[in-house]
Amino acid sequence: MKLHKLKQKKKALQARINQSALNNSTNNQNTSVFEDIFSGKKRKNPFIVNSDPKKNKNDASCVLEESTDQTLFKLLNQTAPSGSTGSSITSFNNILSKLETEKEEIVEIVKAQGENWLPIDWTLKRKARLLSAKPFPWNQKLKISEEASGITAHTRCLDDNTGTTLDTSPNAKFYQCCLYWQQPSLPWLSLFPRSYAKTQPTTNSIAANAVIRDSLQTAWSDSLRSLYQLIRTRQCPYFYACANNFTVLFRAAGVCGFGDVHALITPTTRGFRQMLRQEEIEFSMPLKKKRNSDLGYETLDSTVSEATMDDEDDPLEDEEAPGEQWLKSMGINSEDIKQINYTQEKLKHKAECEVDHSEQSLVLVEDVEVHALYNFLINCKSATSLTGPLAGIPPTLLAPVAFYGASLNSLKVRESKVHLEDSDYYSLELAGPILPSTIHNLFTINSPEHNLTMTFSNVLSTEAFSKVKHKKRLSEIENKGDAVFSKENLSDCGLLPKVLKHFCAPEPKYLTNFECLKYTGDNKTYTWV
Repeated sequence: MKLHKLKQKKKALQARINQSALNNSTNNQNTSVFEDIFSGKKRKNPFIVNSDPKKNKNDASCVLEESTDQTLFKLLNQTAPSGSTGSSITSFNNILSKLETEKEEIVEIVKAQGENWLPIDWTLKRKARLLSAKPFPWNQKLKISEEASGITAHTRCLDDNTGTTLDTSPNAKFYQCCLYWQQPSLPWLSLFPRSYAKTQPTTNSIAANAVIRDSLQTAWSDSLRSLYQLIRTRQCPYFYACANNFTVLFRAAGVCGFGDVHALITPTTRGFRQMLRQEEIEFSMPLKKKRNSDLGYETLDSTVSEATMDDEDDPLEDEEAPGEQWLKSMGINSEDIKQINYTQEKLKHKAECEVDHSEQSLVLVEDVEVHALYNFLINCKSATSLTGPLAGIPPTLLAPVAFYGASLNSLKVRESKVHLEDSDYYSLELAGPILPSTIHNLFTINSPEHNLTMTFSNVLSTEAFSKVKHKKRLSEIENKGDAVFSKENLSDCGLLPKVLKHFCAPEPKYLTNFECLKYTGDNKTYTWV
């Protein structure tokens, strides 16, 4: 056995010696090959077919001849020979040139194109900043005549075409655009936006004093009644009612293509919608996404709720329901049936609450139901908070025109200079409730050659107002007579004729959310983001 093992070791050693010699010869051959390549020495083509040379010369498929230098550097710089058709030779130069040609054909320069009209955003805005490379024609320093003329023109809803002796300077027009009407107006409390009022450290004793609380509620009810009458008679185009938890937008007939008075409420909750149903107020939720009825039930968020069992109904009637009778016929006991009903109600409740406090929870009330909503808001106790810094204070009413019990307020203006992207700009910052018509008025008084950019800080809970399109009457948009008819009916609503034309347009393209508006005086176009 020892001799046998010794022979195996000798054989293994001999095999390793032979393998080492073979590797050395291979390395020598590779070295010689690389030396020939780098030295540029011609070598035999390893891929040539051993056949008749004349046949190889006549073979069209063999492009590279035997005498051709096959070095890597030659391949990199090789191009197709003259007179050859197509791309018979595949080289790096040909491939790169082909890719560059395709890239030039695909890449297209797209320039932003503006519109010659200004969109409408029904979102309430907290702040706005005007930026311009040139000085503004107006500023925050007003003369006595400019302030007086601005107030008079705003309260009387006058425009430039009206023959008056008022001051029509840029400052007077700018001050006229910065005015708005509000109720209630308490100088020691900020009543807009209501959602941010929860963080105010001030203490409020209004809720504790019943006399003050009742007086505020009575005055607010009178103001809401006045605004509702102005909306119905088309003397006011729109107004907002801002509560702590929701915002209501009332719009007159003819605005945005709606033929009747309508109201939008956002955001809402399941409990609020249930209160509307209890008051028999029919509504729709146009932004709510439709669900597949894979759970076997219909949600209660519809225009008219399903018939439900009243409190006075006999509970024994439920036991005789067809569904329960079928379950009993299948041998399911009463306890399991109760568990199934409980699970079903839980799924319904979860589906209804999923859209709460989102844009899908927006509620649209139209036509005669708006009057029922008006009565509901006057008597709605949940519209007035009972706790917090604004406890006992009714919702804030905002309108572009005067109404009973309203106070005339002005946006706070601050003028400064800012440095952006290595350039200096003139800046005007407006703080306060910025209404949709205020934005249009500011661009109307702007000089046609003056470039202007406006950036906004939106109240996020009201962005859903601009996402409601009047889809029911899209087929009637082609009839331009409806828009003209609405414009004539709203001629005394307080909006300027140029602005009223946009607010009465039924096309959905005019409605959009934006945070920045830019006017270019060179081509007189608007762009927005």
